Amino acid sequence: MKTKNYFVLLMMLFVGGLTFSACNDDDDYVYIPTAYVNYVNAYAGVDRLDIVLDNNLVNNSFVPYGKYIPYGLGRTIPGTRKFRAIVTGTNDVLVDSTINVRDSATYTSVIYGYQDTVSSIFVEDRDATNFDASKAYIRFFNLSENTPSVKVNLIQNGTPTNVFNDRPVDNQTSATANAGFIATNQGSYTIQVTDMNGTQLALRDEAATLSAGRYYTILTRGINGNAQKPMVVGIFQH
Repeated sequence: MKTKNYFVLLMMLFVGGLTFSACNDDDDYVYIPTAYVNYVNAYAGVDRLDIVLDNNLVNNSFVPYGKYIPYGLGRTIPGTRKFRAIVTGTNDVLVDSTINVRDSATYTSVIYGYQDTVSSIFVEDRDATNFDASKAYIRFFNLSENTPSVKVNLIQNGTPTNVFNDRPVDNQTSATANAGFIATNQGSYTIQVTDMNGTQLALRDEAATLSAGRYYTILTRGINGNAQKPMVVGIFQH
């Protein structure tokens, strides 16, 4: 019986030691300030881009045209960061600028244009005012070349609903003004872009599912009237 008692006492001390160690591990937790950035390649001039922040490559592999790096891979230390977009496998720098990011904030960076016409926008992704969990939230950037002011329609069961109107090609000023998200009904939609007279310029072939409580960015990229890099409609979820 004494042997059993000693064994029980030893086990109690061992478990107590584990508990104490676990508490110490929790006490050692250090919060690391972090900002989050989506990087979108909408530049029609090349097929692949590298994103470099403070001389560090953000992407594990190149970013294909029409694709993006999500928040989880675009984490960065808050502050002023040196931002560059480089043609993969070359020293050709398309964008060389700085971005300012805050702790716990989310952002979207888009590189767009064609050949020598290279532009970029950088916007903060803020939650919608008066958020309604039963609605989906969308915004739109017109980033295609040779494009007039456009309308954006969400088509469901053959019925179009106009959600954005009279939107010229964006620059940083207009993108900042248009960075807010608007509420729309959840559902599956075909996205259509027309000129102001209603002539279709682009139609997304694949239906887009807009889920309640989620945020989405719709954008155009490519070149209006160009067969090699046509104007297309893209969408991604935040």
